[in-house]
Amino acid sequence: MSSSEDMSIKDFEIDNAKTPLFLRNKRNRKYVDNGSVEMGDLSNNDDIKTIGKLGKRLIRRKKLIQWRRWIIDLQFALALFGILLMIIETELYIADHISKAGVVSFYIKLIISISTACLLIAIWIGYYLGAQIRSVDAGVKNWLSVMTTYTWCALAFELFLCAIHPFPGDIKSNYKSPYGIKKKVSIDAVASILMLTRLYLVAKFAVVHSMLLTDTSTTSIGALSRVKINTMFVFKAAMSKKPGILLMLVMVCTFLCNSWAMRTCELYYEKNSEKNSYLEIMWLVAITFLTIGYGDRTPQSYCGRYISIVTGIMGVITTALLVAIITRKLEQTRAERYVFNFVNRLQNENKKKTAAANAIKALLRISILKKYGKDYIKEIRNYEDKLKQCLKEMRTAMGDKYHIGDEAVGMVDIAHEVSKIEDIIIRNASKTDGVNGRVASLELRLDSIDKKLDVISKVLVK
Repeated sequence: MSSSEDMSIKDFEIDNAKTPLFLRNKRNRKYVDNGSVEMGDLSNNDDIKTIGKLGKRLIRRKKLIQWRRWIIDLQFALALFGILLMIIETELYIADHISKAGVVSFYIKLIISISTACLLIAIWIGYYLGAQIRSVDAGVKNWLSVMTTYTWCALAFELFLCAIHPFPGDIKSNYKSPYGIKKKVSIDAVASILMLTRLYLVAKFAVVHSMLLTDTSTTSIGALSRVKINTMFVFKAAMSKKPGILLMLVMVCTFLCNSWAMRTCELYYEKNSEKNSYLEIMWLVAITFLTIGYGDRTPQSYCGRYISIVTGIMGVITTALLVAIITRKLEQTRAERYVFNFVNRLQNENKKKTAAANAIKALLRISILKKYGKDYIKEIRNYEDKLKQCLKEMRTAMGDKYHIGDEAVGMVDIAHEVSKIEDIIIRNASKTDGVNGRVASLELRLDSIDKKLDVISKVLVK
């Protein structure tokens, strides 16, 4: 091994307890650089470098989050722009103002295709920025190492979902109605309805602009607690804060979207039918959404039937959420529960006292009647039955009172009582330590007094 290698190993020798902290002469220097520069503050330099790297990572993470917010805003705008153009083109076609083979329809669909391509690119960039953020959090350089199989599948599914749109031109397919009528129908009806699934980007937009995600303290607490601040977390928080408003918005949006989708399906297959007016379709969607189903109005196409199935499923889910919200609103508050339990406790106490008084009366009557002999056996048995009934009522009242006490205690009360008991134990322990110290000092003083008495006794003996 060369001298330079020996020098490098010597320079970076592992520190031990014998290494002096402050060196006054060059002979005792341990951390040197080329024999002249002192490196006694190596640990401090490492700390400074670590803090600097951490600061750079935090700055980069903040920039990436801001860029991802801009990209999601762009996705939201492109999705709404494409849906708006699709609705305009569909309504113009339904009103017989344009045809599918016309120039206006072609150019509107071309603009929709261009916006869809931009949306797909924005979705890819959004996933790339998300992977960059996760790589910064994990402290790795390659962002591909944090891309899991689930993430790749989610990306592929999202790209496929957002790629569906009415393509330029008049593309038709053979269709056979439930009544056996064959015809050629444009595929734009199905593509237009599936294009409404882009509205899931509204949830992404709400998440990135929520105070729960933009607030640094909430993000830090979530990271420390290993809680993901995602769409489900924001939805649960909104359901906790304003459940009525959120549920009303979900119901109205679901009703309007499904009504438009049902009307589009029905009018593509039976264009001139009076049954496919907007009010008739809204009635059909309403009774399906509320899972009533009178049967006076039914979908006339397979597409409409699929929309009815989706509407029914959404109605069941929304009804379940509504029942949960109403149940939570009807629950008693903590103060109301305490008052209710207190009143019940008083009532049970009064029942017990009344039963005890009646038992004493029955016992006195029995003792009085027994003095008169066997002439009052029937009355004695009646009072004995009353005595047994009073004793039973006393036991029932006492049991109900104890059960009320158990029900009144919740997790918050238990935690409060545990903290109070812990404080009392800590205070008693400190007092015990003080008493032990005083006892030890008294023992020392007694030992010293004993020694002095021994010395005095020896002097007196001499």
